[in-house]
Order: sequence, then structure tokens, then C-alpha cells
Amino acid sequence: MDESANTPSPEETTSFFAMKCADVESLQRCINASEWAYRRRNKQPQPHDLLVSAHEQGNVILVFSVNGQHGWHGFCQSCFKTETRTNELCRLKRGTYADANTVTMQSNTECSDSSVDQGGAWHHFPVQWLVHYQKFNTYTCLDFKHTEHLKLKDGSPVNKARNWQELTCDAGSELCSLIEDHHKFLTVRELEHQLQKMPESFFKDDQNISVLKEKETWQTVIAKTSKDLGKVHLACPFGSQRYNCSTPESDLDLFIVYQAKTVDLLGLDPPKQTIKNSHREDVDYSVLELQRYCELLVRGDAKCVETLFLSESPVVVAGSPEWRKLCSLRSLLLTGQCLEKYMKEIHGTTGLKQFQRWRDSNPETEELTPKLVKLGYIVMRLLQNARDMALLNDIIVFRDESSLEREELMAMRGGEFTYKKFMEIVCRYLGEIEKHKDQLEAETDKAKSSIQKWLIECRLQDLQPDLATGCT
Repeated sequence: MDESANTPSPEETTSFFAMKCADVESLQRCINASEWAYRRRNKQPQPHDLLVSAHEQGNVILVFSVNGQHGWHGFCQSCFKTETRTNELCRLKRGTYADANTVTMQSNTECSDSSVDQGGAWHHFPVQWLVHYQKFNTYTCLDFKHTEHLKLKDGSPVNKARNWQELTCDAGSELCSLIEDHHKFLTVRELEHQLQKMPESFFKDDQNISVLKEKETWQTVIAKTSKDLGKVHLACPFGSQRYNCSTPESDLDLFIVYQAKTVDLLGLDPPKQTIKNSHREDVDYSVLELQRYCELLVRGDAKCVETLFLSESPVVVAGSPEWRKLCSLRSLLLTGQCLEKYMKEIHGTTGLKQFQRWRDSNPETEELTPKLVKLGYIVMRLLQNARDMALLNDIIVFRDESSLEREELMAMRGGEFTYKKFMEIVCRYLGEIEKHKDQLEAETDKAKSSIQKWLIECRLQDLQPDLATGCT
């Protein structure tokens, strides 16, 4: 459905007809198949003649109402062709019709109409839907009470129009306009409902962080987190800034790890483990409580494991002494389990599978689309880290300005690589990983026990003042 379609205006040469459906299922099938049908009637005029005559004058709009629903459900434009296409005609049992090129569909109200030849063949023709309400609810419609004032040529209400009855141009145009306005109203109402269900912005009471300078943004975020949540152990970017591959157009993506008060965790209203920005916010941020951060580390989550290899880099805005102690355990996390996480992301639906789908559709094209260029940069970055891991080296997260890895990434990000060149680089990295990956331990209990010990120490350290003064 083209929701941006304009309601036909009276100035256009447009004919309008009322269409009656037996039930909402028939309407749904018509919408899904973009097709409607008619049978020969026992009384004149015939639908075929009406369509031919109307199409000779200009556009034809069909406005739909379902029996028993007391409203209008949408409108579409007829794409009827005057020439008969015998392969689109078929004779079926009473109450159904089908098109060999689409799907079997239930009849409209003509099946139970005495004016219709019940044994006649169905004549199918394509339609283009302009407005309908199916995305809201199967039974949603514009209530007849909103169209009581509209009249047919004989002065009777439009709401009483028979199947295939022609509407005046003014009445048809206004009816379509009312249907479209109701669709807009429902769309806005649904968006408002979705916004109400979204979690409140963590920074909603503070200055708009999207307009602050980078240093001020970090200061605001850290101060807010410390005040409302707890001690900040780590504040650093994620995304291109983390890897020293940002450009002037890059966004600032914030990653925060905080420690909630131990007494709060033991109480009846524990704090959230994860806080993320909603879609309506301009700045991306992820705020993790210490326990959630440690869980993700043990599971081999790439974004979290990489933070432990940033302790000497300039992108760490805040790093507590406790967190820097945790960084000494980082080599324990470079396991086969962690490598598997990287490889799943590399080969997944947001990774190389997208390149394969694009290649299948563009077998002769070498120039990558902007979307694939950005995706290729991310895939290449993951491959570099996975290769380092397979070689039993530390992960180089923050790439030095003069490093070959950064040069390669920036060339990819700048769109310098063709599809062939990109895949050559991918295959080179995959070959190195495959050759050396068996050196890694599958997973280690030592990492889990060491990180758990560190977490408990942090909790106990926070609890000491409360134990000394007595919890209140």
C-alpha cells in the first residue's frame, strides 16, 4: 500500500464505484493479492461494461465496504485492461473464485446476490491499493456515521450504495479523503501509543546531550550516572571512535559500566542491569550494571571483551582502579567461545550473508553500495580482531595511526575497495583464522571464577561503609 498516495481530486477525470465484500477475509485476500474480480450479472449494467466505459474516461477508484461492518475499509485504483485474458478466467464451484496466477479467494457479495450469474466464471483484474486499514486491525474501518452526509446521484445515502454502484465525483472524492484522513489519524495514534510504551530517556531531565561538545557530553553522562545509579567503573566510546577509525561525520556512541549500591541490589527494588537509548534519542548509549558487564565478559561478548584491551588507550574517558585490575584478566577471555562469537557476527545476517545476497542480485557489479561499504568496514574490523585472537595475540582495539590494519580499514570505509578486493581480504583473514583457531582453549572456568571473585570483592568493598554504620 502506498500510504503517501493523494486522494483523487474532483478536477481529475476519475470515476468512483462502491465495492461490497462478503467478509473481511475476502477483503484481506484482495489486499494481499492486489486483485479483484466480478461475475456476469443477470441485470444490466455489467461490471465489465462499467469498467470499460470508466477507464475510457480516466482513472477508476474502487471504494470498499464489508457487509455488516458499517463502515468503509479503504480504496484502490483499478488497473483493469479492456482486452479479455482467457487465462485469467476460470469456472469454479459456487461461492469461490480463483486466479491461476495468484491465489484462491473467497467471493464478494455478488455470490449471494440474485442479480449475479452464480454459475458464471470469475473475471479477474489487478488493482493498486492506495489506502487500507489492515495494519491496524482486520476490522478497522471509517464508521458510516462520518459519511452520512454524502449522497448518491439519486439523493440516497452513499452508505446505502449497492455493489458496483457509481458514486458522484464529488462524493467519491470526499469519501476517499475522509478514509485517508482517518488512516492518518490512526497512524499518529499508533505512533503516540508506541512512544508511550518506550522507556523514558535516562537523560531526559538533563541538557540535551546531542548538542553538547564531546567533553561536555562525557562529563554530563558520567555525573548523571554517578548521581542516579552508582559508581562509574568505565566510560568509553563504542563504534568507530573506539577503534580510532572515526571521521568528522561519526556519531558519539557512549558505553558506561556502573556499580549499583550493594544494599540496593539486595533490596526489593533492584536497579536495572541495562539501560539503552530509545529510538527517539539522538545519542546512542549503553549503560551496564557491573553484574551484567561481567556476565557478558564471561560469555565472550565482543563489545565487552574489547573494553579490557583499551586500558592503555586514550579513548578511555574514565577507568576506576578496580576496572584496571580487571583488565589483567583479559587474556583468560580469549577463548574458542569468544572467537565463535566473532565468527557468528562476521558470517551472520548482518555480515557476509548480506554481501552474498547482494552478489546474487548483482553478479556483474564491482562497486559496493554505501551501505555495504560501511558493513564491509565492520566485517573487516571483526576479522582483524578474530585473527589476532587465533594467533594468541592480544586484541588491538585502538588502531595506531600508522598501523596497516587501520590503513586497510580506512580504505574500506572510504569506498576504495571493489567487491572482488574486499572478498580477497576477507578470504585472507578467514584462512589465517582457520589455520590457527585450534590453538585457543574452548572455554575456561578460570576466567569465570576469576571474574566472579573480582565482582564479589567490588560488592563487599561497597558494602563496608553500610556495615560499619548499619543499613537503614
